[in-house]
Amino acid sequence: MFNVSLPVADAVFTWANVVLVLGAVLAFVGTAGVFWSTGIRERYADERIAANEAETAKAKAETARALLEQERLKAQMAWRRIAPSQAQRIAEELRGEPLEVWVTFVGNDPEATVFREDINSALVAAGIKTKFFSGYERAVGLSVKGGPPEQRARLVNAFNAAGVPALDSPEPSFMKTGLEVLVGTKPPPEFQR
Repeated sequence: MFNVSLPVADAVFTWANVVLVLGAVLAFVGTAGVFWSTGIRERYADERIAANEAETAKAKAETARALLEQERLKAQMAWRRIAPSQAQRIAEELRGEPLEVWVTFVGNDPEATVFREDINSALVAAGIKTKFFSGYERAVGLSVKGGPPEQRARLVNAFNAAGVPALDSPEPSFMKTGLEVLVGTKPPPEFQR
């Protein structure tokens, strides 16, 4: 086929075998290196994934805390309202009571005005005769004052049973003789009486 002498053919054969063995050794070393480095790379990748998952969990926890704080602040800032279930409970507690009540409020406070309307509606639903006055400049919270102590206690208990915090105030009513529900400005969260 080729016009080559036997010593040249032997030399080519020897070098081809050396290159083949060297190639096999290099292929083996390369394969071993790939397996070894793959394991190391996977370990670093697992560490990065674990670090990312930890950061994600931390971010999710911070987000959850922020959402809870946001809801807490919304609740603090929300206007006081009487829910239909609360109005029904107040009406149930006071139904049949022959009361006449002044529902007074801080007139220049829109939140107190709306809350007074809710309270008035609940009292009217209970069959209580109501009158209103908006002459207060300053007052805080919801209190019941004036009138006989047992009637004040009855109103306070009805509000509290419905989940509407009210205080029994021994102070005389602004109306001198009547029972009074005073709707003041919404107290700040840290307000203590």
